[in-house]
Amino acid sequence: MAETEKPKVSVYRPEAQGLQQALGQLEAGVMDVIWDSIEPLCVDEVRQGLAERKKKEAAYTTIMTTLDRLFKKGFLARDRRGKAYYYRAKVTRAELGSNVTKQVIDGLLTTFAEPAISYFVEALGDTDPEKLDSLAALIAKKRAEQAQGKQE
Repeated sequence: MAETEKPKVSVYRPEAQGLQQALGQLEAGVMDVIWDSIEPLCVDEVRQGLAERKKKEAAYTTIMTTLDRLFKKGFLARDRRGKAYYYRAKVTRAELGSNVTKQVIDGLLTTFAEPAISYFVEALGDTDPEKLDSLAALIAKKRAEQAQGKQE
């Protein structure tokens, strides 16, 4: 994966909560442990961190496989120290949220543009009318940028 390429989420589960909308339950837990650590972590340290949070132990090999999958998906980086790999996040929580949002919206706009836009505006108006003003300002800004680009 190129350094500038963003990790992709293969499944989006709107019925789930938090990170589990974009990652599996174990993957989300592993990412939380990694994000909360200042230092890179080895498999056993991640396993211990999960056990402390969930009050439930997972097998060493299960955590090792999950870390390897997250590494291959581009969410984690790893360095070898002796015989062990130490893992650290390649994306922040905010970057993951931004990537997921972009992927979901791009997918909706590609397949269901009109209903997606219509529902989005309706939902904004129903939940927070002031956000409609923010949306209108963003639209005006984008149109101004596009007009400026055409003039150059």
